[in-house]
Amino acid sequence: MAFFSRKKEKKQEGENVLDMVKEAPKQEKAPIVLKEDTGRAHRILYHHHLSEKTNQFSQSGRYVFRVSKKANKIEVKKAIESVYDVHVVKVNMINTPGKVRRQGRTFGRTQDWKKAIVTLKTGEQISGLAEGV
Repeated sequence: MAFFSRKKEKKQEGENVLDMVKEAPKQEKAPIVLKEDTGRAHRILYHHHLSEKTNQFSQSGRYVFRVSKKANKIEVKKAIESVYDVHVVKVNMINTPGKVRRQGRTFGRTQDWKKAIVTLKTGEQISGLAEGV
């Protein structure tokens, strides 16, 4: 046990670089504001779908999302309103079948998926989704 006590004494006596950094004045950070619980939104909305067509849609207040195959229009509307704090006017849903792919002589299919085209109230937009693309 004497070995450990000596080691502690040496640390206290010598100057440590970390101690010098700790002495620097600390700036207070702005409080982090957390959104209220978005519920099941993460199970309904997968991600924003990007393409040339969806970029043109975003200029007119329409956004395209890849959503769960089990989701309906009402669930998508509530999820987008809770996550992005916008007012949804209309939701259109499209079931997209997977494509046939081939690897050598074996054939396979990509996964079927569902997309939702969401129209927002005029003047509203979702920042960060299709800006500068």
